[in-house]
Parts: sequence; C-alpha cells; structure tokens
Amino acid sequence: MLSVRDRFLPVSCPTLQADEIDRVVDVLRSGMWTTGPVTTQFEEKLSVYLDNTPCVGLNSCTAALFLGLLATGVKPGDEVIVPVWTFAATAHVVEWLGAKPILCDIESASLNIDVAKAEVLCNAKTKAIMPVHMAGYPCDMNAIADLAQQRGLIVVEDAAHAIGTKYKEKKIGTLSDVTCFSFYATKNLAMGEGGAVSCPDPDLAERIRALGYFGINKSAFKRYEKAGAWRYDVEALGYKYNLDSMHAAIGLVQLEHLDAANRYRRHLAARYREKLPVGIIPTVNSPEHYHTHHIYPVILPEGVDRDDFFQNLKKYNIGASVHFMPLHLHSYYAPRYPRGSFPVAEAVFERIITLPMHNSMTEEDVDYVSEVCAGLIA
Repeated sequence: MLSVRDRFLPVSCPTLQADEIDRVVDVLRSGMWTTGPVTTQFEEKLSVYLDNTPCVGLNSCTAALFLGLLATGVKPGDEVIVPVWTFAATAHVVEWLGAKPILCDIESASLNIDVAKAEVLCNAKTKAIMPVHMAGYPCDMNAIADLAQQRGLIVVEDAAHAIGTKYKEKKIGTLSDVTCFSFYATKNLAMGEGGAVSCPDPDLAERIRALGYFGINKSAFKRYEKAGAWRYDVEALGYKYNLDSMHAAIGLVQLEHLDAANRYRRHLAARYREKLPVGIIPTVNSPEHYHTHHIYPVILPEGVDRDDFFQNLKKYNIGASVHFMPLHLHSYYAPRYPRGSFPVAEAVFERIITLPMHNSMTEEDVDYVSEVCAGLIA
C-alpha cells in the first residue's frame, strides 16, 4: 500500500524568487507605489513579449474583459457569446454593461467553446464573442476569426489561463481585437493580483487605458513626476482599474522567467501523460499549438465518483479542484437555462477533476499523484 506523504501538495501555488522581493522593496523605497514608471516598464516588456502588440496593465483580468467590451462598443441590449465552461467573470462583465451573455456549449476534448454551436447562436443582436483558452490550450482561432468576419463580431479573448500560449506558432495576445490576461496568484505569470489587455490597435489600447483610470487622459499618470504637470482632463466616464507599481514589479520578474516556467509545466504535463493510469484521460494536447498547462484537468473513468475521488486525494495530502462548474449550474444563471441545455459540458462536469500543476512541483510529485490515482481507480 502506498504510504501517505507528510507534505501537502497544493493544486496550484505561485513560485517565488528572491528577485521579486528585491524589486518590490525598490518600489517601496522609491515612493511611487501606484501606477508609475515601473508599470510602464512592465507594459513595454509585455508588449515586446507579445510581438510588439500594444499592452495596458490593469488590476485584474476581470477589469480587462469589462473594459475590452466597453471600449469596443458593446452596449445595453447587445448579445455576447460566452462559453458555458468558464469562471463567472467572463459572463458577469457582459451583464455589467447591460448586455446579455449567450452561453454556448464546449468541445469535450479541449473544454473550449464549440465554434459551430456558437455560429448557430448568432443573430442580429450578437455583437461579440469571448473565447476562453481553457487550461492554456488555445481555442480554434481561425474558425473564430472566420465567424467574426462573416458576422461582424468583435473578438475579446479571455486568456486568463494562456499567457505564453501559441495558436499555430502565433502567440495568444496578437490575434484579436482585444486579449485579456490574468496575473492572479496562481497563474503562470503571477503578481498576486493584476491583469492586462493587448490590442493590435494602439488607439483602442489608449482608450482602454483612459477608461481604466476615470477616463482621464494619460498625462495624469505623470503629474507626480518632476517632468509632469498638474493639469489633466477627464475625457470619458471611466473606472478605477489601473495596475500599481508594486504588482508590476513582481510581474517584471515573473515575465523574465515565463518561458522557462512554461517549458517546465509542459515537461510536467508530459510526465503526467506518461505516468497516469489508463482510464484517466487528460484534456487535449496537440503539437500544432503551444499548450502552457496553467492547470491540469483530467477526465475520470465512468463509474468513478468524482467527489469521493477528490476526498481520497486529500487523504493522501494531494490538493485538487474542479475547473469549472458550468455557469448554468450556478444559482444565478440556472433560471435561464434548464439542465440539459449544454449536454457536453454537463457530461464532462460529472467526471472532471484538476490535478496539481505548478512550478514548485517535482517529477517525484507527478509520480506520486499518478500512483495515488492508479490506486484509487483500481
């Protein structure tokens, strides 16, 4: 019988290096704690990373999604297609604008939006589509681009899981009207809190920047510097979503290590595929794309009770989770969509579980999780 480890293995956690601490201390000593030169530096380096696509740092991916829709003209009465398999933020931001999220079923292998089903949902009110790159595996962006062109749709990508992901050699963040990233504590690039948008159109990026700070023109950010002036102008009804320098300082270090971190996650994922028992099925992977494995969801064999499996993993000091419960199964959305509305998502939900995946893991951790999983389904 496999012995239980003393150390708890979390399903996800950030990886810290000494440089992050040093960079934050530098910001604290500088006196410029809010948005300032360090934030600008992070935006510039992120832009370079994304093949020189203009970027704006924000305080969350949720802010990025909201402002991306707002800045591209989504308004009350519009409809926005959203995959049913996502975190609530993706749909909530649509409602904040007075628009209507139209939920769409997914592909079972990737957990990403089923573009053919999204096309059926389009009508005269449809203004935008929001693909979500689940777990770091890209959606079918060619099909989404074709649909957007045919129907005149805005594309706002939810890339909360997908910093560094590539679709057919092209980085996510370079393909659509707006792409939104998360730098939450568990993400591949982790700041604790934070996010960003990337927009090929620099004018759109600047519109998002202004909307993210009360609608004030960008000169306001320099008013506390020696070269700045006190005068600024409020040009639109904006919000308070700017990224501060302390989180940006962490992000600068994390960005320097991002490619190496993603390569290591891919190594761990390959080991999972080798070591996990037959019957436990990972979600799709393809040499055509660069999967960054933000999380590691798997499908359990038929007949295995997922909740019992979850509790048994905990007994072996292994953390787990479920990403996600389909939106229409939550109390807020349930009255609009009866059970059976999204058969693929509902079937997957009964058998899915997320195993540990983060850069603090070792190969031995993967082997241990795999051995425990084998024992639990035997």
